Amino acid sequence: MDVGGTFTDVVCFDEERGRLTLLKVPSTPKEPDRAVVAGAHRILQENGLSPESVSFFIHGTTIATNTLLEGKGARVALLVTEGFRDVLQIMRQDRPRLYDYFIQRPDPLVPRNLRFEIPERMLYTGEVRTALEEEATRSVLRKIEALGIADVAVCLLHSYANPQHENVLGAWIAEEIPGARISLSSEILSEFKEFERMSTTVVNAYVLPRVSRYVENLKNGLVEMGIRSGLQIMQSNGGLMTAEAAQKHSVQTILSGPAAGALTGLRLAQQAGFGSMISIDVGGTSADVALAHDGRLHFAEESEISGHVIKVPMIEIQTVGAGGGSIGWIDPGGALQVGPHSAGADPGPACYGFGGTEPTVTDANVVLGRVNPDYFLGGEMKINPRLSEQAVREKISQPLGLGLEQAAEGILQVINAVMVKAIRKLSVERGYDPRDFTLISFGGGGPLHAVDLALDLQIPHVLVPPAPGVSSALGLLTADFRHDYVRTLLWNTAEHSLAALKEQLSLLKGQILSQMGFEGISPDTVTCSPHLDMRYQGQGYSLDIHFTLEETLSWDSLRRLESRFHEKHQAVYGYADAHHPVEIVNVRMAGVGKLSRPQFPVLPAGAADPTVALKELRRVYLQGSWQDVKIYDRSLLNAGSRIPGPAVIEQVDSTTFFYAEQDAEIDTLGNIMIRVQLQ
Repeated sequence: MDVGGTFTDVVCFDEERGRLTLLKVPSTPKEPDRAVVAGAHRILQENGLSPESVSFFIHGTTIATNTLLEGKGARVALLVTEGFRDVLQIMRQDRPRLYDYFIQRPDPLVPRNLRFEIPERMLYTGEVRTALEEEATRSVLRKIEALGIADVAVCLLHSYANPQHENVLGAWIAEEIPGARISLSSEILSEFKEFERMSTTVVNAYVLPRVSRYVENLKNGLVEMGIRSGLQIMQSNGGLMTAEAAQKHSVQTILSGPAAGALTGLRLAQQAGFGSMISIDVGGTSADVALAHDGRLHFAEESEISGHVIKVPMIEIQTVGAGGGSIGWIDPGGALQVGPHSAGADPGPACYGFGGTEPTVTDANVVLGRVNPDYFLGGEMKINPRLSEQAVREKISQPLGLGLEQAAEGILQVINAVMVKAIRKLSVERGYDPRDFTLISFGGGGPLHAVDLALDLQIPHVLVPPAPGVSSALGLLTADFRHDYVRTLLWNTAEHSLAALKEQLSLLKGQILSQMGFEGISPDTVTCSPHLDMRYQGQGYSLDIHFTLEETLSWDSLRRLESRFHEKHQAVYGYADAHHPVEIVNVRMAGVGKLSRPQFPVLPAGAADPTVALKELRRVYLQGSWQDVKIYDRSLLNAGSRIPGPAVIEQVDSTTFFYAEQDAEIDTLGNIMIRVQLQ
């Protein structure tokens, strides 16, 4: 199950019959768990399956993201070491935009009057300099309890080196504030850099009540239905975690939904034989872009959402307000803009007939004939093209003095430019040439925009998966359990012993196997991938250097890792200094618990004649004029079918179109492979 801004996507795989069933139901933004339960009930009922037969239930959620973006989190109290009350407000001394003198940083999630200092002091070595004073601390806790605050974040100085004070403080909080939800920085992010650790811990405390309540309601709803499999939640790192873990480490679910989409893109690329891919998932409110090079997704150890720093491993995803519900509007200067505001699921685009009057991207596609009003969601949901025409005409066409079709094309050109910019951020701005990649486009709106994006970026191939509208939910079925752990070392490679490094690796592996065992994953199926954060002595930032546990750690192998660091530093920054001392900042380890993956059916061999799938000729506005375009039913296309453009391929969950300069072929996996004629 994957909850989007407009629709909730459901994918059910019957392992006994090898059958895949797809479903889209309207999202219920005020109570998103209702749509999840309703979707599960409906897909089981339509397939004649009992709730008791469900053996695995996986969910991608945007609750944590929306909580942070909307500013609707908990009222949090923050406990810090004496003298460090304002770290959260001071943040860092870098400027997000160097020459913007009027930049406004977001207000801290915890106001100053709810940040409390605790008399204690831990050194970076893990030694206690000032013991934790019990009476003074309990007095502070009683003040917090009197304020009616139940959500408490704790970030004491250098607790990554020694969590003793935080553990004791956590016990005192539980005694003084019954029912308190406690976020300890030593559990959320056991890593140095005080602001980053504090910010991440505060975000966890801020989103935790809403995430926990949502997960609890969902668990109860599934149990009432008769589903006893338990609930697994997608993490931002592309791995699964139990619902219980999500209720404690809610910050790990910040990019839960988009991570599923990135995983989908990677799996599709691997199956189709492409090593490098750019995926774009276009939903109702946003577009999510991810990139994989040489078969590996890019990860970010630190992200920023709505101005708040979160330092947990996440698949690197660029999200922009560009979806089917994105609203077209005219700014005070008379320029056409689209998004980031969205009509969402309620009231939705004007053509839905639910009261929406603003022209959206979906309305523009309807006006241009690219979306069939009689076959939206396979004909299950009727849409009104006259309402789309009215909204585009009144809000865009007439004010700008444009024809109706010109205005609709303008909406699509602007939203495409927004998506192109997002793709460039992860590709061109990182030194990658988009021409070396395949564009994998999914989400309900992705295949409608894919060819235009590829033309702009000079990407030679576009892949549209068999079920683009529910591909993120499909990606959830291919996920594994994953957990990331980190330990801060801060030592010069020439001055410390290998024994210390080996000991840390052993401890991290033990943590991973313990957590996996708790989740019922056999140690035999767990793969541990270590890497080091390395930097030149005196630098403020580090680079991650991967290695394997099979590599025998010796001084020679450590020098090889240093050489890898120099090479990566040269590639990233354009210079390296092999004579400068190198530091190991952190040792990290990712543990992946492999799960069996469903074997999806392939298309049967048959007559590769696309005419059997030809539905009709329809007038579609393409490249400045109305043209008679062939419309195909995707469900009737066989492997090997080749379709010349211009063409529109319709299916229940999405629509694909391409121009006269392109042609498409169906592969054995059911993907549409579009060859883009580059200029």
